[in-house]
Amino acid sequence: MHVSATRPPRSLAFFSSFISLLILAPLLALAAERGAAKAARKPAKTKSATSAPAAPAPAAITEDAALASFETFTIEWMQKLAGTEEFQRTQRAQVTESPEGVSAEYVGYLPHRYLIVKKTGSTITPFIGILTYFEQTLQCVGKTREEALQGPWHQIDTRQVSEIFRFTKGKWEY
Repeated sequence: MHVSATRPPRSLAFFSSFISLLILAPLLALAAERGAAKAARKPAKTKSATSAPAAPAPAAITEDAALASFETFTIEWMQKLAGTEEFQRTQRAQVTESPEGVSAEYVGYLPHRYLIVKKTGSTITPFIGILTYFEQTLQCVGKTREEALQGPWHQIDTRQVSEIFRFTKGKWEY
């Protein structure tokens, strides 16, 4: 028995070439457009552009310096949260009535916090900071609404909260 290699029909070879062309043509066109756009963006050199001194590059900040500034930033952040806690207690406490009496609840914040600063590898945002703190739900039960809003408040729930901040343009941002 004689075995011979068979060739695919010419129409199949043409079809696969045609499909490859359909796939590659948009990619080639996109690459050409990007190249033209880059060339168009280069400004022409003028006297004012060549005579102006170059702006100094921003000083690189170390991870220790970023952590120290994040420490300061998060102290201020936690103070803002403490300010909202007073508003939550006096203005936004949730009051519910039950057969046992009236219950009031609000969200407060524990002062304990944990910080992590990580390098990103980006020149625009060289660091991110993770602040972890705890929210607590406080409750007071009384015979009347006024009595329930007076306190004393008791913690009934605690939730861990983590917030991520970015260090951009020399400062921490939410």
